[in-house]
Order: sequence, then structure tokens, then C-alpha cells
Amino acid sequence: MKLTTSNYYSTKANREFMSVSQFKDFMKCPAMAMAKLNGTYEEDFSKALLLGSYFDESLTGTPESQQKFLIENEKKIFKKGGGKYAEFVKADETVELVKAQPLMMHYLSGKHQVIMTGEIEGVPFKIKMDSFDPDEYICDLKYMASLRSPNLFEPMIKYWGYDIQAACYQEIVRQNTGKKLPFIFNVATKETPAHLEVGEISQWNIDEALEKVRNHIRYFQRVKNGEVEAVRCEDYNCDYCTTTKIIKKPIDTDLFGMSAAQIKSMRGEL
Repeated sequence: MKLTTSNYYSTKANREFMSVSQFKDFMKCPAMAMAKLNGTYEEDFSKALLLGSYFDESLTGTPESQQKFLIENEKKIFKKGGGKYAEFVKADETVELVKAQPLMMHYLSGKHQVIMTGEIEGVPFKIKMDSFDPDEYICDLKYMASLRSPNLFEPMIKYWGYDIQAACYQEIVRQNTGKKLPFIFNVATKETPAHLEVGEISQWNIDEALEKVRNHIRYFQRVKNGEVEAVRCEDYNCDYCTTTKIIKKPIDTDLFGMSAAQIKSMRGEL
């Protein structure tokens, strides 16, 4: 299957190729990942995701794609009486701040929304890069709530799985070009005032993340192929498991709020 901008996110493409978002879905909850692939579960497209797409489109889209995006999301972006909702006005202001940063704009000066495919451990894999210079960098644009990690004991990059993204992108680019390029994050926050940063994830972190992907991806592909059962995570924060749960018997109240993995750990089954 030849991937294009129009079919990159299609069900057929998602079935044929693994992606970073799909891999992270399997890491969180294999049952949820399979339900999304089978079309029986769809996550709500939150305001945060819409804002991120709006921000990306404003800085890396073409005039045609930007207009298309505004038309498709008109009711979510514009008020009935005219004008944009406050979050999008704030995003526009932050876009202008980014445009005033020469280094950030340098890393956004490459080819935009470049699609590549390859294999990781024999599993077909697809990527789509925000900005790509085949001689210098891979750049991803992030519009985030904060530069700080929600977990004080885990760096932000690892908490959100951006190290996995960097590792997969770098590996697929290497397969296509023969070059191992640095992975750059262009980051702007939704805070007032907005924090702007340009970051490069260390090669040590990338190598560690790629090893993690290599260790899991073949198993996830077997789940995807229907060869292995898609296990439910039963995590308290998993909307899929919460909304599809069937209570079969009472449990010890000490186990309330625990995931399946936590319960197994307490019982010495892991």
C-alpha cells in the first residue's frame, strides 16, 4: 500500500502499518488498541488534540490545507456571533511568538508532513514528520499544556512517550536515507505567558526507547493479527476498560482502583 496524505490515517493503512500512536495504544491497553483498529471504539477528539492540530496546521500547513482545516472544524473554532474562541486566539498569538524565534523557524523550514515507511523487527511501520531536512534534522512541533512532567519522578519526554516517537522516526529515516539524524522538538506551551523551547533528545534516550520498541513490537503485531488475545489493562484511567467492563464477582476492597497489572503484582503473579 502506498501511503499519501489522504490515506495515511485510514483504517486500511492502520491495519497494514504500525505507527507511534498505535504502538503507544498497545503499550497502554491491547484491548483498547484492537477495538480502535476494529472500529468498535473511538476516543473523543478532545479540545487539546484539536488545538494541537490547529497549531501544527498554522505553522506547517499550506494555505489550502489550512483553509480546509478551518472549514472542517468551523463550529469548534469559531463562535456563532463571529470570531474565534479564546483558546484559538491564544494559539494564534503563540504562533506569532514562534515565528519571531529564528531557531524555531529554522527547524520548521524543512519539508513538511513527510511520510516514510519501513520495518522494525519485521513489522511494517509508518511515520509522518512535521518538518524534515534530509541532511540535518527531523523536527516535531508540540503545543503542550506545560514543559513540566505531570510525574515529578519521570522526565516529560518519557512520560508522554516522545522518546518512543523519536526512536521510531529516527530508525525509519535511517532505513530510507542511510542517515541517523537528530530529533528536534519545537515546543510551545498553552500557558500565559507561553514558554517556548527547542530541544534535542539525547541519542542515549533514543537508543533505549528503540530497544523498548524492539522488545514489544512483534508481540503487539501478533495481537494485531489475532494470533494472541488482546488483554484488557483494567487501568482506572482507561476509558475503554471502564466503559466496557462486565463485573463478574466481588473483589477485595483493598484492590479498588488498581489495574490488572497492579493486582497481579500484589498477588506475586508478575
